[in-house]
Amino acid sequence: MATSLLAAIVRHIARLRTVVRSQRTLLVVIGATLAGVTVPALSAPLQPLLPALVAGLIFTGFYGFSVDEATDQRVSTPVVVSLACLYLFVPVALYPLASVALSGEILLGVLVVLSAPLAAGSSIIWTRLSGGNTVLTTVVVLASMGLAPLAMPSLIALLADSAVEVSASELVVELAAIVLAGGALAYAVPGGTVSEDTLDDFSVATIGVLIYAGVGGSTLAVEATQLAAVGAVAIGSIALSAAVAYGLYARGMRSDDCITVLFSSSMKNMSVSVMVGAVVGGGTVVASITAFYVVQQVVSSSLVRHLEGSVPGRS
Repeated sequence: MATSLLAAIVRHIARLRTVVRSQRTLLVVIGATLAGVTVPALSAPLQPLLPALVAGLIFTGFYGFSVDEATDQRVSTPVVVSLACLYLFVPVALYPLASVALSGEILLGVLVVLSAPLAAGSSIIWTRLSGGNTVLTTVVVLASMGLAPLAMPSLIALLADSAVEVSASELVVELAAIVLAGGALAYAVPGGTVSEDTLDDFSVATIGVLIYAGVGGSTLAVEATQLAAVGAVAIGSIALSAAVAYGLYARGMRSDDCITVLFSSSMKNMSVSVMVGAVVGGGTVVASITAFYVVQQVVSSSLVRHLEGSVPGRS
């Protein structure tokens, strides 16, 4: 009797560990968000480390990256579609809707984040964890960052219909430093030294730290209804990208490439958004950007478990 009870307890513990492991990304995102709201004191010392953390995430995406593979795929349909969604379809479709429910600095924050380049870290991480094509995602990351100094200020000026100024030179320097640091580290570490599981664990933990620092360092002095509207826009961006990805799948595109389009056409870069937001506005702008980013991460992390079994060879 005692042996059977002990065996049942062991099975339940093993099952619980499996559930926690499979949902760790969602748990980390939610936990980091709650920690940032309730215990924000440690976020200030983390702020100077954010570029290094983003560079660390880029390292996990660049590690084992093949330049030859990227050269072969740089003009493929998933890359072109992802960039078109990222800088044209998503911001142009969603900003007018956002302007109906929002105004002032919180709306400006939504515009800034909608015009931002692809999130180098989370887009690659969610693509990898879901079984997508990380080579294509990396190509989109690099292309979007190269286009950001022109595309981001243009979208802000055009859609906001204002004379908001964004320093392209500062944006280039910031992006170049982060990408080069992550790429250099990936080049310096010998291939095969770090396992894929270790990369995934590090990535999820780092995303949690970034979310905590962003939430804890923001002044969330806005109404709950406004934050809900920002969250709805963030969900809308993923929904639009999902619709495009499904359309490509229905037309015969491989499922791993469709997953790549999903995450490479919607995930917005928080660090770049916050940098620009601090230039064009105040704390409410940053709060809007943070809320958008957190909702995107929560939705994306919940999608990972459903998507990772849809690609052959993944479970």
